[in-house]
Amino acid sequence: MSGIVGKNLGRGSGIITATPVGADAVDSANIADDAIDSEHYTDGSIDNAHIADNAIDSEHYADGSIDNAHIADDAIDSEHYAAGSIDEAHIADNAVSLAKMAGGTDGQIITYDASGDPVAVGPGTDGQVLTSTGAGSPPAFEDAAGGGVDGITSSANTTAISISADEEVTMPLQPCFLACLSARANNVTGNGTQYSTAGKTFTEIYDIGSNFSSGTFTAPVTGKYIVFGSFYFIDTNTNNNQTIIYLTTSNRTYNGQRSHGYNIYPYQGSFTYSVVADMDASDTFHMSVNMYGHSSDTVDVEGTGSPQNATFMGAALIA
Repeated sequence: MSGIVGKNLGRGSGIITATPVGADAVDSANIADDAIDSEHYTDGSIDNAHIADNAIDSEHYADGSIDNAHIADDAIDSEHYAAGSIDEAHIADNAVSLAKMAGGTDGQIITYDASGDPVAVGPGTDGQVLTSTGAGSPPAFEDAAGGGVDGITSSANTTAISISADEEVTMPLQPCFLACLSARANNVTGNGTQYSTAGKTFTEIYDIGSNFSSGTFTAPVTGKYIVFGSFYFIDTNTNNNQTIIYLTTSNRTYNGQRSHGYNIYPYQGSFTYSVVADMDASDTFHMSVNMYGHSSDTVDVEGTGSPQNATFMGAALIA
């Protein structure tokens, strides 16, 4: 060879001449393996049709080349997340519902410990309250302290004191009663015989706490009680010369009324009396009378079931 490229020497000679190559004349049979490199591609010439299936792998992606537009909806699942990769910045506000929280124990409260980390407290026991344990430790379930006002202790489970809009104070459950002898007791005293309300039939006007029964009041709690009553007498006469009325409690007996040389005449009359008595829980109170001067017990104790014209008695806790 002289080094001069001849014209139209033909494809069979292996030499490309200066004669122009026809369109589509160079096919795959005329291109050696591994002969075409990146510099031979025209920009944008490799489209989807010229990429083999499963030919592009992770090493072919430029850093940051896969953006939001290139990720299909619902394509990323839990296995695609690196451990710890989802931090606070990637969780939307109000996105964690109760259903997404880990299960706990019924009655527990979520709070924070001294390190500021969340911690579950409890559960406590029935009747306990959540109580602050001070700075540096989470709260705890503890027994409720007695009372809520200095100087006042309470075990109440319902309204014991009520204050109106006009500052009137009432104690709707304060023990007290008023009861009247239901029927006249005939010929029960007059010649010194004692007549007692204990065991007798009374009509209750009111009995808060149900502490009165059959002529006897039983104190439900220890305290100071005002006890009072009135004996109404029938068929007295001029021979009556002494009447002694007793208010009897478990701790002591009081003279509610004592008359010497005085008679209840003509025919009928009443004595009313009261005392502030100290009573312990379960102590009792009843009334009795001795009338003297008659030749026999001819005096009646009136009872009509009404305090207007009858024997009555009552008590109320005052301190």
